[in-house]
Amino acid sequence: MRHGFVLLSCTLALGTAASAWAQDAAPVYRCGNSYSAKPCPGAKTVDAADSRSEDQRAAGQAAAARDAATARQMAADRRASERDAAKSGAANIGPQAARPAPAAASKAQKADRKKARVKRVAKAKKQKAQ
Repeated sequence: MRHGFVLLSCTLALGTAASAWAQDAAPVYRCGNSYSAKPCPGAKTVDAADSRSEDQRAAGQAAAARDAATARQMAADRRASERDAAKSGAANIGPQAARPAPAAASKAQKADRKKARVKRVAKAKKQKAQ
């Protein structure tokens, strides 16, 4: 909340300062593709005065204040959503833990598989011989 007030205060202060500066500003010069307060050889003067009316300026500042308030509300909503997700144990989207290696087959299981394989081979040879 405090940060939002500071942001709003800074936005309004900068807007006011910028409009005051633009009214009493020194000329702006265009030097190639850059702009400067100091003229360069071949510089062209640019009209940088703020042509908005006071009502337009006030409307712009009000829009900036509304945008700042909306941004603060959206940030608060996001933080609340993140807190709720953390409490509910949301799915992990990061790296998964390594799965444990399968248990080694016992000697009896290996022997059973070998016997089954020998029987299949013998049966295939018998069928082939016929």
